[in-house]
Amino acid sequence: MTDKNKKSIRMDYQAIFKKAYHLMDEAIIAGNCGERCGYHCCRRNDGDGKRLGMYLLPLEYEYMQSEVVTDYDLHRHQDYNMPPKIKKYYYIYCHLANGCLRNHRPIQCRTYPFEPHLQNGVFSLVIEKEQIHGCVMIRGLSEWRQAFIDGVYNGWLELLKIPVIKYHIEYLSKERIVANNIMIRYTSNGYDHPIKKDIG
Repeated sequence: MTDKNKKSIRMDYQAIFKKAYHLMDEAIIAGNCGERCGYHCCRRNDGDGKRLGMYLLPLEYEYMQSEVVTDYDLHRHQDYNMPPKIKKYYYIYCHLANGCLRNHRPIQCRTYPFEPHLQNGVFSLVIEKEQIHGCVMIRGLSEWRQAFIDGVYNGWLELLKIPVIKYHIEYLSKERIVANNIMIRYTSNGYDHPIKKDIG
């Protein structure tokens, strides 16, 4: 592959990330969800002082976050339970004690608590039963803006065009299925069962 071809692919991936970031730039509710929950998942440290961070998607550091993120660890699949075909993940730490640099927030912050899910070739968004942060916004699901849901859904469809991200999603989806760790599913036809106003 020539350097010109490599550059073309790199630019295409960056265009996909930029489009996904734009689509996923909708607020989950009217107003600041962080103020509602006390920045529950946007903290630099937990109650015991342990540093909190999050994973970037494969290639997200290289194409979107390298000029913003300065505090990170590299995690490799040999040392962590990760998809074996992906050589490394960037585990980044929040910039601020509370809140975030909102314009630069990565994909996982833009889409949480939704997770992308692929099963039998069909894409959906799911909310897991077991979550690291336990998003308090799930209890107010009826307040979620449709623009947020549509943006997350369509943003992930864009990101699925990148092979390594599709592999990442497929791997984690298989783990989720085996663990029976799906509480809510959203498809192109909407939620797969009636949604109660209050959950949890």
